Order: sequence, then C-alpha cells, then structure tokens
Amino acid sequence: MSTPTPTKKPSRVIRVGIIGTGAIAQNHALSLSLSECNARKIWKWKSSSEKIKIKLYALADSDEGKVKAFATHFPAEKIYFGPQAGFELIDDPLVDAVFVLTHTNSHLQYVLYAAEHHKHVFCEKPLAFSPAEIQQMIEARDKFQVVIQAGLVMRSASPIAYLKNLMEENREKWGRPMNIIFRGSQDKPYTGTGRHPSTWRKDVTKSHGGILIEHSIHDIDGMISIFGEIQEVYAKIRNLAGHEGIEDSVSGILTFKSGLTLSLNACWNEIDYDCRRYEMFFERAQIVIEVESATKELASVSIRYLEDPPYNIPMEPMDRFFFTELGFPQVQAELTGPYYVEDLRFINAIVQNNILSDVPLELGKYAQTVIEACYESNRTGKPIYLP
Repeated sequence: MSTPTPTKKPSRVIRVGIIGTGAIAQNHALSLSLSECNARKIWKWKSSSEKIKIKLYALADSDEGKVKAFATHFPAEKIYFGPQAGFELIDDPLVDAVFVLTHTNSHLQYVLYAAEHHKHVFCEKPLAFSPAEIQQMIEARDKFQVVIQAGLVMRSASPIAYLKNLMEENREKWGRPMNIIFRGSQDKPYTGTGRHPSTWRKDVTKSHGGILIEHSIHDIDGMISIFGEIQEVYAKIRNLAGHEGIEDSVSGILTFKSGLTLSLNACWNEIDYDCRRYEMFFERAQIVIEVESATKELASVSIRYLEDPPYNIPMEPMDRFFFTELGFPQVQAELTGPYYVEDLRFINAIVQNNILSDVPLELGKYAQTVIEACYESNRTGKPIYLP
C-alpha cells in the first residue's frame, strides 16, 4: 500500500478499475463499455470544455484464474491478482475511479482506502455490515471530496421514476395510496448455479445476511424512493438451507410515515422462477409492476382505474421520461438496463464534480437502517420503530 497522492485535476480520460470480477462485475463492465462507446453522445451536451472518454483500464481479483478469464471478455491494460490486488489497483496512479464489487465484508476497507487516495468510488450494495460503517464512508467522502455512489440499482430503474411522477400527476384522481403487496422469488445464489451464482453468499462472515440484505434491500429502497421514509417494521425470517445467519425467507409489514403499509414476502428457492411483483393499491386505482428475468422487457407495468379496463405502459416512454429527467434526452436505454443508468450517473457525477452523486451514501445508510430494524424485529418478536 502506498501513501495517498494529492487530488488530481479532472482528466480527459476517466480510467476505471474494477475490484472483484464475480457475476455482478459482468453487468458493470458491459455498462462501462457502453458508456465508453456513447461518451461523445452523452457529454458533448454538458458544460465541460473537454470531451470526456471512459476507459475500462484495470481489473483486480484475489483469484488469478478468475480475473484472467474475465479479461478475455472485458480486456484491460492492467490486471492485478493476489491477496493485495484491490489495493494495488487503487495505488495505480492512472486509475481515476474504482468499482468495489467484492464480498460485503471487504467493502469498507476498499472504499476508505480509495477515498484516501483520491479515487472516486462506486460501491455495490449492501455497502457494509452496519449503518455505522457506512457513516465512516460518508465522513471519508466529505473529507477527501470524492464521489462515492451507492449501488442501489432500483434508483436507476426507469419505471420507478416514471411511476413516482405519474402518481403525483394523478393524486386527486387515484386517491390516497393504501397498501403495497410485494413478493419476490429468486433462485438460491449460493449454490453456484442458476442466474445468480455467488457461492460466497452462504458465508455470513462475508455477506452479513441472506435474502433480506442481499435481495430485498433493493425492493425496500425502491418503495422508499417513491413513498418516503418508514416509521415501523415487523418482520419474521427463516433459515431453511442451514447456512448459519443466512435467511432464505422473509415476511414483514413495513409502515411508512404516511400510514401506507408494505407487505413484504421474499424467498430464495430452487424453482426456475426469478420474479419480483409489486401491487400498489390506491383508493381508486391499482398499479402492478412485474419483473421476471425470463421476459424480454425490463418490467411490465399495468394500471387499473375504477371500472376502466387495465392498460399497460411500454418501456419506451418510461425510459424516455427518465433519461430526460436525468438531463440526457439524447441517450437511449441499453441492454444492461438500470446498471447502465447507475454507471452513467456515477461517471456524470465525476464529470460534474458532484460528490453526492444522484445516489449518495446517505440513501444506502437509510436502507440498511431499515434492514437492520427488520433483523432486530425478528430477534425480539416485536415491531421496531425507526427514529
């Protein structure tokens, strides 16, 4: 490990390093490649006097075979491997920004080390093992004035932003929101097979928890982004596979400050059905969002009002609305969906020198506070009130 270097002036080329070349790294590497191809189209409209270029410059993983295999699909100038690979990548003076895509237990040390070395950071969820650790990241961000963005991908899903706006426009027509029913099914990731192969997620010392922290945090955060803060949680979790501290099933009731309730039901199982379904009920309307991995579109959205027949909203207008809202009306949606958008927002925060970014650490800290309250509720058998 080297000593921190002074903050560098903004460069024409933003060189990115990825630490951790597991399954999620494929989404981000492809998204960065798309950003690299589209950079001129994206940032020529911005205030920067320079043309911005994105370059996937370096890869790091403790497993030599894994990182070299990854590099055959996503070539990089520098490859680091071994127990200190992540720190060596951060030490590289040409690296401007890093993606921390490793086991959760190593996030804090990489984020703090990168911030001290004046490198911008994108950190996947869950950010850390506790809100207190995330607070350390916030303090490092503010001290060293670098972008540190939380990997809360639902914040970059166009249906979430579109529906929030649609609800505001139809507030009087639809009436007050009453309750939300969510159910999620995902194949067990820790088996190393299926759509989400991540064997490390059965080790509580690396992952901190199971489906609640690894999967449902996205859904809870997505609903928070639309309906605001949560006041109370009551949750029951079950461990069925026998991996210590790794819950396979969660059921809970989350009450928002507005009085709206969210019924949460999610599980890891062995059926070939990877799906998220949200049903949002209003006094006079219903919205259904369904996300299934086997389907072509990112999500299907259906709206029903009184006796009117239900109607579907295609992805194209939702994407168009969201990109326009972000300030990129000339940009098209890409294959990686919200991963492309969140990576685009991260790079844009660097270009615009916006250390908070569109998805700041504070959002990740709050989402994790809600998750920890769910764990506490399960331990105590009581509802937990959030401050």
